[in-house]
Amino acid sequence: MLPSMRFLRSLTRIIIFPVLVFPVLIFAFQDKMIYHPRPYPQEQLIELRQKFREASRVSPLDYATQQGPQRCYYVPPASGTAPGHLWVLFNGNGSLALDWMYLLDRYPAAKDAFLLVEYPGYGACTGHPSSKAIQESADAALAALAGRIGVAQDVLEPRLATLGHSLGCAAALGFAARHPVERVVLLAPFTSMEDMARRTVGTPLCYLLADNYDNRARLREIATRPTPPKVEILSGTRDGLIPAAMGRELADLAPGIARFIPVEGAGHNDILSHTGLILPAMTGESGPRW
Repeated sequence: MLPSMRFLRSLTRIIIFPVLVFPVLIFAFQDKMIYHPRPYPQEQLIELRQKFREASRVSPLDYATQQGPQRCYYVPPASGTAPGHLWVLFNGNGSLALDWMYLLDRYPAAKDAFLLVEYPGYGACTGHPSSKAIQESADAALAALAGRIGVAQDVLEPRLATLGHSLGCAAALGFAARHPVERVVLLAPFTSMEDMARRTVGTPLCYLLADNYDNRARLREIATRPTPPKVEILSGTRDGLIPAAMGRELADLAPGIARFIPVEGAGHNDILSHTGLILPAMTGESGPRW
């Protein structure tokens, strides 16, 4: 074989091999790019055990799904036993359900309760996270809570509201599409996971996405209801991961139903510290809706 031919073959292998292998790796390991499950740190568990002893404040709720044993957490109303509203909370892909306690400690409505959903594989939950697994777990958590507090699920459902951050926005919108929620609060939402993949790995690799969350579709779906929920969308103006333009685009899809609130100077995670905007969005005390 001529040296030039050997060179061309070697060059072809060098070029073609990465082109073929890289998409395979993207497809095979995309879950590790989307989800970051972890257990609770030991020091946090010590603090949580103290809170669990205060049964009136927060208590674990165990149930099972196809993923195996799961655990979520229930925070009952500060006053009374039956919740005025039941908020179902969904965290971001690197957070845990009980990370929301900082917000609940500041929540002003004493009659409201909270169901903190943990994703499969996170915290004390077994299994592997996926859009389907998270949906199943959230629905099973709601059913388990109804049994725990002795209130029929169809009685609880008219009192539902939901809040999510980042990936949790997709879980919250999915939950809202399956249940008659009254209010939805989204912190740093993306338009779709495909759009996020396009920002990360470009086209055409974004089309390899196996677990696509489509927030546009879910928002359009709930907006067509005879009595749609109120939707508050908060995005940080300095969010380098999910641009605020995505939150604004979602709000524009449902005029008269959704409201966009830019959080000046906030990044992707520190938007969570802006309780002065989040809490009014939850309680409906944030002024005119549009």
